[in-house]
Amino acid sequence: MYVDSHQHFWKLSRGDYSWMTPDMKVLYKDFFPEDLEPLIKQKNITKTVIVQAADTVAETEFTLSLASKYEFIAGVVGWVDLDSNNAKDDIDKLCENKFLKGFRPMIHDIQDDAWMLNDHLKENINYLNTKNLTFDALVRPNHLQHLIQFVKKYDFLPIVIDHIAKPVITKSEIDLWKKDMTELSNASNVYCKFSGILTEVGPDYTKEQLDPYIDFILNTFGSDKLMWGSDWPVLTMADNYSNWFDLAMNYCNSFSEDEKNKIFSRNATQFYSL
Repeated sequence: MYVDSHQHFWKLSRGDYSWMTPDMKVLYKDFFPEDLEPLIKQKNITKTVIVQAADTVAETEFTLSLASKYEFIAGVVGWVDLDSNNAKDDIDKLCENKFLKGFRPMIHDIQDDAWMLNDHLKENINYLNTKNLTFDALVRPNHLQHLIQFVKKYDFLPIVIDHIAKPVITKSEIDLWKKDMTELSNASNVYCKFSGILTEVGPDYTKEQLDPYIDFILNTFGSDKLMWGSDWPVLTMADNYSNWFDLAMNYCNSFSEDEKNKIFSRNATQFYSL
């Protein structure tokens, strides 16, 4: 019984997805629960977490409506404008739905790399904690020094780094990423998603390219602070669902069954209160 801690759905006609263009042929179509369900059944995955794919409250409401209709959807990580004076009202409204588990600002699309440290965000971020909500950090390596400060500033907030912080694997950029991720791994409130790695390379990825990054993440965050995710359907730009699950599981061969269960189920269940 496994948990996919990170997947998406979208409906193009909604008009929310400004980042998606017709030239992204693999992704430029609707993706619904009916498309994912056979894939997760094949791998004995019984629960998933939908993560926002657009910076609108309306898209979060759309994903919450899906969660109420499909048994396998156990939680939703939504979006709210943390810069807004209305953020608390939006959070309260979204929290009326039991499937709302946390929020993810689209940090890697914000022009100011240090945005997360702005003092005017403090009241709204503190409010997340009063509502027992989590924070998904969608960052790249250039954000990690700021994230280290953010984690110290909000040491009470459960934070998970999405997609191992998207290191530039194609250029073998690793040393500074490793240094920053090591520091982040030492923070008690920080977890990391074992996800989104293949798409940083593309369909021609090789195990030799991945090994230094995945081995480091497994050793640094360990079985207590990692959670596996598919990042489906973005994953399909590089490989299929089944292959990524099997590859990730193979990388965890040195772990005990109990440790694997944490990475592929329990950590996500506990972090998101599924």
